[in-house]
Amino acid sequence: MPIILQTEQKHWTSRFIHGVMYAILCLGAATMVYPFLLMVSGSLKSRVDANDFDIIPRYFFDLEQLYRKQQESKYSENLQSYIQTTHDDALNFKTIRRPAPFKQALLSDWRLFLDQADMPVSWFLTGYGPTLDGKIIQKNERSFRDFIKQKCDNDLAQFRLEFNEPIENWFFLKFQPERLADRKYQLSQTPLMSAFYGFKNSLPVEDRIYVSCDGAYARFVKLNSRRTAKALVRQSTSTEWQGFVRTALHPQFIQIQAEAMPRWSAFLKTKYGQVENLNKLYRSDFDDFTGVPFPADKVHASAALTDYILFLSDPDILPAGHIYLDTPELRWREFLADRYRTVSDLNDAHGRTYTSIAEVPMPQRELDDAFCAENSGGLRMRYATRNFHMVLEYILLYGRGLWNTVVYCILAIVLALVVNPLAAYALSRFDLPSEYKILLFLIATMAFPGVVTMIPNFLLLRDLGMLNTFAALLLPGMANGYSIFLLKGFFDSLPRELFEAADIDGANEWQKFWIITMNLSKPILAVIALGAFNGAYTNFMYAFILCQDREMWTMMVWLYQLQQFSAQSVVFASLLIAAIPTLLVFVLCQNVIIRGIVVPTEK
Repeated sequence: MPIILQTEQKHWTSRFIHGVMYAILCLGAATMVYPFLLMVSGSLKSRVDANDFDIIPRYFFDLEQLYRKQQESKYSENLQSYIQTTHDDALNFKTIRRPAPFKQALLSDWRLFLDQADMPVSWFLTGYGPTLDGKIIQKNERSFRDFIKQKCDNDLAQFRLEFNEPIENWFFLKFQPERLADRKYQLSQTPLMSAFYGFKNSLPVEDRIYVSCDGAYARFVKLNSRRTAKALVRQSTSTEWQGFVRTALHPQFIQIQAEAMPRWSAFLKTKYGQVENLNKLYRSDFDDFTGVPFPADKVHASAALTDYILFLSDPDILPAGHIYLDTPELRWREFLADRYRTVSDLNDAHGRTYTSIAEVPMPQRELDDAFCAENSGGLRMRYATRNFHMVLEYILLYGRGLWNTVVYCILAIVLALVVNPLAAYALSRFDLPSEYKILLFLIATMAFPGVVTMIPNFLLLRDLGMLNTFAALLLPGMANGYSIFLLKGFFDSLPRELFEAADIDGANEWQKFWIITMNLSKPILAVIALGAFNGAYTNFMYAFILCQDREMWTMMVWLYQLQQFSAQSVVFASLLIAAIPTLLVFVLCQNVIIRGIVVPTEK
């Protein structure tokens, strides 16, 4: 009987009450839906917009926000690398802005310069690489992994043999972040590093971050004095410049004039005494010290490079007048000086207001801005799916979590549909003397949470030698008191005449159970199967405690492990992916579920 009679529903008070009730219901729905929508939105974000509480991420429609996200991703969430390269003193990636408008000739000149300059691979960093905390996998990490997998025919054993790298799984293959402007950074002569530089050489221009020695110098001056740093070329006589070049700048950008060769030979003679000692360390066959050249390879670690750095570091041995630099910025400025007669011509062509060609930076921000505007759709899709991509890669490539979960769920459903109906059928069909006590015992199990029995179950299964097996996962939940109670009530509602007719036809008890009872109980069996699936699929603590061998971990355990070293957005993405199977089952089986709940009540 309705609370408000039909004759009263048109009155204004009744309508007001209805409005209040619907408003409360809508508010309650919003309090449930809004947090879920925030989680969905959070799964599409990264660190730069993780704290923006918006339902639709801004980078979907805001090009400025997309540019920030692209810069954060390209510079691998390393703000210091961004500042050093772009000379933009941003407080964080949230505060950066798109560059001022420019003319297309700027990018045309930059691409032409890159085609002609033929700069070494060690002069640029790999964009979209590993982040500092490693909590998200980026585009070029994945591309490098695919590059190596192709070289090894996707054979992990061949990779370990060829590269001598003991990685556990392809998922963990990545390259180390580079510090190509840092004096202390030297490459190792390993097969994997050589393969990485082969991969790096194939990167498109948009994925390259050319090292800014001006930016490295500005950072050096900022850390060591309060004076503002200018371009390196202007500071060749300053104390800061000499300190930076001699102690901080990577030697690959430092050149020494040929006139300093006698000083180099004298330095080596003082250090080694006999040329044989040098040959032994250098693995060379020089006749005397005057024949030893400056090292050609200033990137890979070697004894010659160590001596070169020591020679550079001592102003008494090598005066500053013999030192000059060769950097990407200096080559870019030389290119512009040859192409344009004056700085005013350069400003007219590029749409800039430089006062001197010596202060022109590399247009990497402008290149990124143009790339972002031209590929906004693809970038939005990449940033919206990369967290889900990482989760799916982890599930599919690492361990047997997906296979274990599928097997576990199937076996749990089968056992639930066999054990529970048999127990319920016995209680329903036979007048057992302790029937109500048994039912009371079964219902009493609902009063205790599963964690209460976790330790006893663990000790029992350990003593039986069943740990790290499917039996350990299945046996504790194979019989369920609530399911048996629910099935007994449904079986009791079945017409007794059907069983009497089966007795007349000579059917045995198994036929009556399988042909009559089970066929008429499909709705309630669907509910039991759904409960068994949900219990097995979401089982985490039992699966983690009873199966500590990684080969037996289920997907929930693997996702928990992923969440320990992943960003917040990846955690949200893993929760959404984990919820998809349960959601699909509920959506596709909702009619059967409703019938299983309503039909027993109607009967």
